[in-house]
Amino acid sequence: MSITYDVSKEGHVILATAAGRVTSEEFVEYEVAHAVDSRVRPPVAELLIIEEGALDRVTTDDMHRVLERRAEIEEKPMPHRCGIVVRYSDDHSWNLAKFYEGMVMLHSPETVIVFGDEGSARAWLGIK
Repeated sequence: MSITYDVSKEGHVILATAAGRVTSEEFVEYEVAHAVDSRVRPPVAELLIIEEGALDRVTTDDMHRVLERRAEIEEKPMPHRCGIVVRYSDDHSWNLAKFYEGMVMLHSPETVIVFGDEGSARAWLGIK
C-alpha cells in the first residue's frame, strides 16, 4: 500500500504517510482501515503527510467514495483531529486536501486542517 500508518501513544496518535503513486482504491482503503482499527482510542490525533505527487491519481470523486464507504461501517466514526501536510508546490494534492477538509467538516465528527509544513501540523495536533 502506498499509504502506510502506525498507531502510537496507546492508540491516541495515527502517523500516516502517502508516498509513491497512491491509487484511488488505496486512498479509500486507508481511510476505512484506520477508521475501524481496534488499536485506535479517543481522543485521536492523526497526522497524514502527503509526499509530492503521491495523490496524482486520486480525484474528488474518490473523496466522496470515502464518505460512502464510511457510511457503510456499522461502527460510529470516532471524533478526531487530522492534520494533513502537503507541499505548497503540489497543486493537485493541495486542492484535494482542501476539498477533503471542507467535505469532512460537513459530514463527519472530525476536524481536518491542511498545513504546508509538518511542524505546524504537529504543533496543532500536540504531537512531538
